[in-house]
Amino acid sequence: SSGINAEYGGTQLTQEMLDEMGVRQLPGYEDPYHKRALKFGEIGCFLSHFRIWEEVVAKNYQKILILEDDIRFDANFNSQLNDLTAEVEALSLDWDLIYLARKILQKSETFVPGSSRLVIPKYSYWTASYMLSNTGARKLLKQEPDKKMIAVDEYLPLMFDSHPNREWSAHYEPRDLIAYSVNPLLIEPQFYIGQEGYISDTETSTVILDRSRPASSSSEESKVEL
Repeated sequence: SSGINAEYGGTQLTQEMLDEMGVRQLPGYEDPYHKRALKFGEIGCFLSHFRIWEEVVAKNYQKILILEDDIRFDANFNSQLNDLTAEVEALSLDWDLIYLARKILQKSETFVPGSSRLVIPKYSYWTASYMLSNTGARKLLKQEPDKKMIAVDEYLPLMFDSHPNREWSAHYEPRDLIAYSVNPLLIEPQFYIGQEGYISDTETSTVILDRSRPASSSSEESKVEL
């Protein structure tokens, strides 16, 4: 088997690199919790996934499994994954994306009819692991999200039209990604925020300056323009 490696670390990116790539933040975007613009690490995370989507299309891979590097597998991962793929085939399920790991933000999700392990996901966070089809990669790329970037774990639920921010959603049409999630999940983060050993250049990198809003003079974080 072969794999695709793609990584843009938050400490590796510069404003000049982003300008050369034509990367732009969605005007008016701000982190829902911290009320700030994107961080370099979040941009790097998005670009890592974006480059994988591009390679899926360029090499015409029909489906792939995406794994971030800070994950922990379920003890029975291999057999569970085999059972999952067998069920997807048995149901003749049309799919673009299947989460193997995520942070569930909304409860009361319903199972796919006839399935014992697949649910229809609502608004969720994390991109630690998911299966992606060729059609799904094409849908994600068609929006040119690098020109109107939001955090990648906001972008995925937005594209299967489960994002609560309708103002952001209006910038992306159509939002027709066919998404499912395995339940129970097969992968979790190796460490959670606050645990000993937790390291994240996504969280600790520099915040870019949102040009659509005036910068606050009281901010303790250094910022650069995007």
